Amino acid sequence: MQQKIVDIKKLRKIPHGIKINIMNSKIIKEIAQATKNIPEHYIDEIIKLLDTSDRIFVWGLGRSGMMARAFAMRLRHLGRESYFIGGLCPTMQNKDLLIVISKTGRSKMLWVPVEAAKKSKTTTIYLTATKNPLTKLCDRSFYFNLPESSQFGGSLFEQTMLIFLDELVERYRQTHGISFTKMEKKHASWE
Repeated sequence: MQQKIVDIKKLRKIPHGIKINIMNSKIIKEIAQATKNIPEHYIDEIIKLLDTSDRIFVWGLGRSGMMARAFAMRLRHLGRESYFIGGLCPTMQNKDLLIVISKTGRSKMLWVPVEAAKKSKTTTIYLTATKNPLTKLCDRSFYFNLPESSQFGGSLFEQTMLIFLDELVERYRQTHGISFTKMEKKHASWE
């Protein structure tokens, strides 16, 4: 079978006004604005809570849950005993910390681990973009002031969470003198 040769000059040109430079995209600008709006003291407050906790449990649903799972994994790399709720994890105790991540807190499924944490006197914190009934149930809520977004659903919130939590991990790593070499030892070796 003979290959067909395509004349590059006959290919459709990119319509005028479409930008290829991703750094000029609306999404990048939204993320930059959202991260700029985060109060600096949030990271310091959460690190203090991490430092005073024996174990850390992280919880969220959907894509927020994916950000929560990624954070729980990085906490393990930092040498902390951490769990993503919904996976294999022990019962929460009074010296533990539960971190809930949800833009709206609408799903009642979010409430079950929070209510269990309250019964065991586990400290609960909530990372959210809205004031909602879950903010009253948790011990401390951290609000993320998001700009209007052109993206579907909670995409901007989830992107902001990933960047914020990665920044938190890096700050924790630096303040606790944890080297990348030490983190690597806690990383999966079959990848």
